[in-house]
Amino acid sequence: MGDYSALAQTPGFVRVISSQLLARFPFGMMTLGFVMHIEDMHDSYAIAGIALGAETIGAAISGPLLGRLLGPLGVRRVILSSAVIGAIAIALIGLFYMPPALVVFLALIVGLTSPPIQSAVRTLYPILVEKRLLNSVYSLDATAQELIWVVGPVLAAFGAATWGTGPVVVAMGIVQILGALWFASNPEVGALKIPKSSGKMGKVLKSKLVLTNVIIGFLMVGSFSGVEVGAVAVADKTVAGLVLAALSVGSILGGLVLGNRAKTKWALTKFLSIIAVGYLLYLFNPADPIWMAFSFFVAGLGVAPAFAVLAATIANNIKMNDTAEAYGWINTGQLMGYSAGAAMAGIAIDVIAPTAAMSISMVFGIAAVIVALITVSITPAFMKVKAE
Repeated sequence: MGDYSALAQTPGFVRVISSQLLARFPFGMMTLGFVMHIEDMHDSYAIAGIALGAETIGAAISGPLLGRLLGPLGVRRVILSSAVIGAIAIALIGLFYMPPALVVFLALIVGLTSPPIQSAVRTLYPILVEKRLLNSVYSLDATAQELIWVVGPVLAAFGAATWGTGPVVVAMGIVQILGALWFASNPEVGALKIPKSSGKMGKVLKSKLVLTNVIIGFLMVGSFSGVEVGAVAVADKTVAGLVLAALSVGSILGGLVLGNRAKTKWALTKFLSIIAVGYLLYLFNPADPIWMAFSFFVAGLGVAPAFAVLAATIANNIKMNDTAEAYGWINTGQLMGYSAGAAMAGIAIDVIAPTAAMSISMVFGIAAVIVALITVSITPAFMKVKAE
């Protein structure tokens, strides 16, 4: 815990990580909030699903684009302008009844204007903290991210039951603006100057390190969607929520205990293997929710540490003028992985059985381990890799 104590004593660190957590918090509420509200508005899960898909596509497109603009336009300008536009679109969805096409369009705008908080803060960390603490800071960042996905859906469901779905959606927009204002007001963020990228859009993908990171992120996050879809299909909604919470609890514990232990080139492979082992354990008793929760907890132990290593490799080995765009592409890969995994899991459930969704998770999870093994020389924890 010595590294975490050192981080807490780093000037500005607690303020920066707390503010970025609040700025990103609405996305933990968004999936459930949008689905509940749009379904309530049009009495159609299909429309809700299409709108959520539009938001995901928008976010996948905007990640690298807005990340790249952080340099030439300035971090504060990009984050605040995108946060305000997106919040207005969110509020419109929450406040007014509108035809399905307009709802889908506004959801797309929400995605296209997703504030690049993650790209900005992960570019800032190497400047803010000592290099020896980078793995610990990215592990803490990934662990904090899990809190978004644990607390966010719970708040969305509680708010919808108490005040209605519209106020929940409006609250998401308000939190987005407040979080973005707090994050942008940090002097460390204001002082962050990202050099303008010298290459064309997408050139950063020529780096083997970035491309590998995108592929592994695609596979790892794709495996999560199978877990989520499968849990809902196998168990009732209340139990499914508790089972999925076990995955996040495992990730939080893994991030705090294992995340700062990524000291060798095999760290990423080990963490991804933990995730795959958790998925495999599920096979021994797939109908038992307690066993399912235990299996997901085991898998979760590797999640935050794996994310931490992937983020640290970019910070350690990619030039600063390319890191924000690189993180944007990585986020795009993860979003596309989630969408692909969810679609395949849904098909597996319809064609085979509810438990078949986990086979999709296992395929994605094992593929991630294989890619990590093949590329172990490209994605070390601390070793320098020449950016191409």
